[in-house]
Amino acid sequence: MSTQSLTTRIIMIGLGGATSSGKTTLAKHIQNCLPNSHILHQDDFVPPAEKLPKDPEFGYENWDDPEGAVDWDRMANYLIELKKTGVLGDHHSVANFNQTAAVPVDDQIISKWKQLSEKVFAEHQSRSENLVWVIVDGFLLYWDERIVSTLDVKAFIRVAEDVARARREARSYYSPEGNTWTDPPQYWEKIVWPAYLKAHKHMFENEDVLSGSPKSSELLLFESAKIDMADMVNTVMEKVLEVSS
Repeated sequence: MSTQSLTTRIIMIGLGGATSSGKTTLAKHIQNCLPNSHILHQDDFVPPAEKLPKDPEFGYENWDDPEGAVDWDRMANYLIELKKTGVLGDHHSVANFNQTAAVPVDDQIISKWKQLSEKVFAEHQSRSENLVWVIVDGFLLYWDERIVSTLDVKAFIRVAEDVARARREARSYYSPEGNTWTDPPQYWEKIVWPAYLKAHKHMFENEDVLSGSPKSSELLLFESAKIDMADMVNTVMEKVLEVSS
């Protein structure tokens, strides 16, 4: 059946967490489980470097503060329109150039979920509906309520500061202009971690991002020190197929 004769249904899967928490790795595994799926990165919507706020003391661009590190209007409008029309448009991701450490998941787990999701996909096709799964990942993903409102599945990986910092220092990052970014001195303690706490305190009881319970029962909270990548994949995929039925 031609997709041109089908209506389109978009299922949005949100994967948030601190920088280097494993969300992009999880996103790639989830994509491997789902036919007709795409990954959108929050990093694709950052403004040009000259429009970023600058640290008043050190003068470097602030890529992490939630208020200015993302062009929220552009990202929200894109996701809202995508949800409405099902049209991805000509979207290219610069975040694919960023390095992520390999965290393998057993092929049997991926294969199991792929078979189940292909069955769900076929069932929708038989009802003249084209099912598209869109995985959205970002370290500030839950800051803007307009974006949160588009998500059908919401997951968050919580990671200890020392673990996140060590992982970040071992990676290379690229700006939208294609330049390599390396954290300047004191950037982590002055910018990155405070911005992470600021961006997520509204999500947790007593604004306790480090150990508090989530305010929303819809949030799938993963403690990275207590759960492995395979279990994250299983939990997310179970929820994805539940909301896709």
